[in-house]
Amino acid sequence: MRLGILGATGWLGQALGLGLISKGLWPAERLVVLNRSGKVGGYAGHPVIWARDAADLCVQSDIVILSTRPEDFPPDGFDAGNRLVISFMTAWTLEKLAARWPAARWVRAMPNGGASVGRSYTPWVAPGLADEDAALVARLLSAMGDQDRVEDEGQLDYLSTLSGSGPAYPALLARAMLRDAAARGLPEPVARRAVEAVICGSAALLEGRIGGLQEIIDAFLSYKGITAAGMAVAGPAFDQAMQEALAAASAKARDLSR
Repeated sequence: MRLGILGATGWLGQALGLGLISKGLWPAERLVVLNRSGKVGGYAGHPVIWARDAADLCVQSDIVILSTRPEDFPPDGFDAGNRLVISFMTAWTLEKLAARWPAARWVRAMPNGGASVGRSYTPWVAPGLADEDAALVARLLSAMGDQDRVEDEGQLDYLSTLSGSGPAYPALLARAMLRDAAARGLPEPVARRAVEAVICGSAALLEGRIGGLQEIIDAFLSYKGITAAGMAVAGPAFDQAMQEALAAASAKARDLSR
């Protein structure tokens, strides 16, 4: 079979394509790729097949990945036919996609920014998909990191605001810390390394321990020291800020779906 990637040099499309090649999950010579810019991107040196346009990509592909902006879809000549098609797009619900191309087997998936380093968490949904197709979808998405099949698009829409946010919320936290450090006169290189240690270095300490977060939090609070004093103020504010942020993002996801 041949796998076509529409938007093959974008953030997610390239992460998938190069991940499949580097992990030996799909031969480069059976990848059909297309982008709007015509740039080779990270595929230089790989014997991938470059499609002329969307119609050519569809004709040459048994499976198609849609990794393009929803406002740019569908491109001229696109025809899903009866293929297995995996969409990374927001806004285009399964109902909308199936209404346009009813013979296709549709899957919606939501990778995040970690895909570029093989650390995406990708939830996906496909009601009624045959077991053979589902196993293939899981295999393909594993090229970018972990994946889970969820029950319905409501769960997928929420996860697009949670795991789909990638480094966005940690980046906001890092910026807030950097701004505070700058306001207190800390040299920029020192502040940058200190914040990177908190945001990036500490992430490794949490890996595999998310189920025991309260134990970690309680341990810091029990010392009743410097960090505990800050946590006593930040804890409730963090909870409230994240609830409001995820509510706003979820509302946006619902609006896009409508």
